[in-house]
Amino acid sequence: MNNYKFLKQKAFEKVERFEKRMQESMSQGWKVNSFTSDHGSLVVLLERER
Repeated sequence: MNNYKFLKQKAFEKVERFEKRMQESMSQGWKVNSFTSDHGSLVVLLERER
């Protein structure tokens, strides 16, 4: 079974800071499943095995 979570770029957050938060999650075993843009903010769907 897999776990999923969304990681959304905060208002006024620079892309570099968002990438750092995403890499922190990836170091914990999360993988990027999908990504999109929501009115200028990045939204990433992360997945990992339970």
